[in-house]
Amino acid sequence: MSNQPHPIIDAVLKGRFSALLITLALMFLVGPLIPGDQVLLDKTFGVFIMLVLVSCLRAIARTRRFLVFMALFTLLNIVVGSAEIFSDMETDAFRSMVLVLRSAYFVVVFFSIMRYVLDSSPVTGDKICGAISAYMMIGVVWTFVFTLFHHLDPASFEIPAALLSGDTINSTWAFYFSFVTLTTLGYGDITPLTPGVQSYAIMEAAIGQVFLAVIVARLIALHITHVRDPE
Repeated sequence: MSNQPHPIIDAVLKGRFSALLITLALMFLVGPLIPGDQVLLDKTFGVFIMLVLVSCLRAIARTRRFLVFMALFTLLNIVVGSAEIFSDMETDAFRSMVLVLRSAYFVVVFFSIMRYVLDSSPVTGDKICGAISAYMMIGVVWTFVFTLFHHLDPASFEIPAALLSGDTINSTWAFYFSFVTLTTLGYGDITPLTPGVQSYAIMEAAIGQVFLAVIVARLIALHITHVRDPE
């Protein structure tokens, strides 16, 4: 019996974006398995965010200089994230800094992934994984944007009590709301109440739809081009 892995599995494991996409997918899959304790769920979400931070390094490494910069940026996010999760630091300034750092980090990751996805290289399984990861990264960025809005003004959202743990920086409710908005499901159980938050919710929904249209068109065009002219 051959010990060689299946070609599809081998391609996924060797791809730049496999670890990132798997980690992002686990964020969705593990949540329902956590016991009905919102505080524990929030802590678990924080741990997964740190795993995503590490997974991003492999996905976006282009040059040594950029890799060093992102490694330091990742380390900074992990340090402040660990302090937020395990030491219960209470200052508003620190918590706002955590959210701003996370938002900025994932914005950089998003544009780095898009640079690869939109280039003229052939369409591969890894490029498709990158496109999916970039789409999910939009939802992650807006998760922290919405959390920051709520942290600065707890009256900016109407949120069911069951989704809150009493801590304005915890983001599981915002993760849910962000992806419901991004995918235009619009359940309506969480409601943005201030003009600023409403504008950002509209912006996320619009970006999500435009992203899908542009990415699908670009990948189809690239595939047709490389099929017609393999050179």
